[in-house]
Amino acid sequence: MQRHRIPLVSVLCLIALYASAQTMISPQFDIDIYQNPQKPQAALQNPQKPQEPKKPASQGDGVKVIEIIYADKALQRQGFTTQVLKDSVIFLHDGAYLYCDSAYWSEKENTFEAFGRVRMEQGDTLFLKGRYMHYDGNMKLVKVRRDVTLEHIPKTSTNIITLFTDSLNYDRMMNLGYYFDGGMLVDSLNELTSFWGQYEPNINMATFRDSVILTNPNFTLYSDRLKYNTNEKLALISTPTKIVSDSGVIYTSNGWYNTDTEESLLLDQSTVVNKEGNRYLRGDSIFYYKNQGYGEVFGNMLLHDTTKHVILRGHYGYYDEINDYALATDSAFAIEYSQGDSLYIHADTLKLITIIDSTNLKMNSLPQVSDTPALTGEDDTLSPVLSPVMADSLVITMPDIGEPVALRTDSLASDMALSDSVMPTDRLIQQIQDTVPKSYRRIKAYYGVRFYRSDMQGVCDSLQFDSRDSVLHMYKDPILWNTNRQLSGDTIDIYMNDSTIDRMHIKQYSFSIEEKDSIHFNQLKSRSMKIYFENKKVNRVLAEGNVETVTYPEEKDGTLSLILNWLESSYLEIFMNDGAFQKLVAWPKPVGKTTPFHLLKTEQLRLKDFYWYDYLRPLDKDDIFRKATKKTGDSRPKRSSIFDRIDDD
Repeated sequence: MQRHRIPLVSVLCLIALYASAQTMISPQFDIDIYQNPQKPQAALQNPQKPQEPKKPASQGDGVKVIEIIYADKALQRQGFTTQVLKDSVIFLHDGAYLYCDSAYWSEKENTFEAFGRVRMEQGDTLFLKGRYMHYDGNMKLVKVRRDVTLEHIPKTSTNIITLFTDSLNYDRMMNLGYYFDGGMLVDSLNELTSFWGQYEPNINMATFRDSVILTNPNFTLYSDRLKYNTNEKLALISTPTKIVSDSGVIYTSNGWYNTDTEESLLLDQSTVVNKEGNRYLRGDSIFYYKNQGYGEVFGNMLLHDTTKHVILRGHYGYYDEINDYALATDSAFAIEYSQGDSLYIHADTLKLITIIDSTNLKMNSLPQVSDTPALTGEDDTLSPVLSPVMADSLVITMPDIGEPVALRTDSLASDMALSDSVMPTDRLIQQIQDTVPKSYRRIKAYYGVRFYRSDMQGVCDSLQFDSRDSVLHMYKDPILWNTNRQLSGDTIDIYMNDSTIDRMHIKQYSFSIEEKDSIHFNQLKSRSMKIYFENKKVNRVLAEGNVETVTYPEEKDGTLSLILNWLESSYLEIFMNDGAFQKLVAWPKPVGKTTPFHLLKTEQLRLKDFYWYDYLRPLDKDDIFRKATKKTGDSRPKRSSIFDRIDDD
């Protein structure tokens, strides 16, 4: 038998083929190429991050490749490049560890898909979790789906930011995560929801769009676009936004709002409305300090109180909502329209002050407590129920109206004691209302005051108007015009009734001038003067002390008589009918004379201290802003007076 010789080279080739076959992965068998027998299932639950390699692997273009740190099992089908990794899988890519239960890993494409409990940890500050993850190592883009949570723990703050959504992409190159199908961001103070959102951990900035709602323990913010600084808890506003709280509502489209301190800068004609909705503040720029209860306004300030019927405007304003106080300067003016005919006031400085009036309290005006059982009327749904209670209080329950009202018995009177009948409901309610302090509005104007109303116009140094009694006080060199009449003195008080003037009181150095034509004027001087009106026309004039008068009588056709009447007395009273002169009474010892025109001297036409200031008179509501000063020689001599100016309270 002949033996065949096998060359050594052929043997070596067979050995090489066998070794190569053994390295191929069969689809029928699992090959544990990343098995760690010392910790088979602990990697996912308590993973120990291995030390990062000193020189991470990278592709030719400098892009770092995804590294496998741990997996219990790895499978690969013949002819496929994608590997299947199972159980406690850990990837490492460019400093970030990525964990999952199982994954499809494509080394060629530098990507993987992860399933189960997926998680990415970037340093010790950023943690991203979900149920599914796709990671692109070339783009460094993480896509996480289902029950997604992004948690950021800043190194310089204890404020933990958590983002919840169902679909989130995290761009590691830009270091930002964004959702696009609804999500919520929560920190230690606020909760923000929107349809689309983005968070940038490096700069602690979140951006929200579409149906944005910021919920804070003290307010709720609604917007369509919002930026939020999680470190400073600052909401940055750039689109129409509404902020609702117990104290009112803010409408703004530009500015910022500190959600922690509730300080804010509101731009572009923002509006702050009080909780009752009857007062609002508006301006180009509003620095609003909600917790302190005040705001400063710069540019086109407007404060409107619809209950007190007053509007305050200016280019700078200050408003204290706790004390209901406001101030305006720089082209400041106010409109008071409680009397039907609006009053327009301009001054260098204007103030609106709310005064609590306790003088109207009718103490001892409610029924006294008796020991009789509770009494009810015929209709229990309309009549109050008075229940006997302890000696220091009375509880009055109004059925179907609200909670019981507790009143102290020391304000109840014996003269209104209940007997066998029940007090009518409306009467009892009125008496309850009488025990509540009332408030009214006071307007104060300082320096360069000019005002206009259709039936009167005036200028003075300072002015005060009280809505309680509808009295307008003019101080320091006041001048008032009514129809063709000019009034001046040291102080003028104007009493109004509804939309008309009821009476005026000119105090000290009173001077009334009535224009007949450009040369002739009826004149009346006295220490004090009172003028009464009826149907918007002068009805009676009472002059007291050092009275002096010059008048030009009229003929029946309205023309002037060619004579002048001059009169002196201590007191004088003029009676008029529908604005026409009726009679004059002077006492105790009047002195007078009549002089024909042709015998008059020029100095006899005018009483001493006569000045005609028609060039100062405001002609309409816009003319109150006109700068007008007295002509040289038209200034009265300075006289000391206790009525020089209103007190600045």
